[in-house]
Amino acid sequence: MSLDSPVVLVHGMTASTDWWRPTIAALEPHHDVRIVELRGLRVREAAQRLAEWLESEDLRDPALVGHSMGGMVAIETAAQAPEAVGRLALIAPAGIFPSRSRRSYTLPLARSTLMHAPRQLPRMVRDAVRVGPLRLWHLSSDVLRGDITPALRAVRAPSLVVWGANDRLLPPSLGEEFRTLIPDCRLVVLPKCGHVPMLDCPDALHEHLLGFLA
Repeated sequence: MSLDSPVVLVHGMTASTDWWRPTIAALEPHHDVRIVELRGLRVREAAQRLAEWLESEDLRDPALVGHSMGGMVAIETAAQAPEAVGRLALIAPAGIFPSRSRRSYTLPLARSTLMHAPRQLPRMVRDAVRVGPLRLWHLSSDVLRGDITPALRAVRAPSLVVWGANDRLLPPSLGEEFRTLIPDCRLVVLPKCGHVPMLDCPDALHEHLLGFLA
């Protein structure tokens, strides 16, 4: 059985590849699914590493699928190396913020975390410990200071933005800004879904992903 174009999954700030297990299972029958490990790297460092990895793997028209900070990394990569990216799928991407203050995200982050408890809480704690509290502090500073707007306008790959209607960390209204700024972009808002659609509503997410990637 021949597979469609390769798909590269890019995790968020603290997430390990475990977060993508349902997505891998959904996409693997149709695509050559790859995982790239970028834990602990700042956005520009991660984007540079990802671009180098794509070149080394010699993938043909790969699709990048990035979640949260991973979406921000995927955007930077697509803007810096447009010839290396065939499609771009962004799941609740970071990069545009209603506030630049860490404090304004503390309570929403706690609520978003508790939405996955108790099943996902151990995984979240484990991944945060792996990165380390000091590194997480620096990464959150880097993400909140970043201005993704120029990169969004430079994206040339057909793009899909997916947002959960109940996202308490990054409000779904931000999705319209991404849709407007990326030249060729479609926005999908998933009902009854939070900041991590891969775990909150995988069936709905994968339906839209498979349609877009096909």
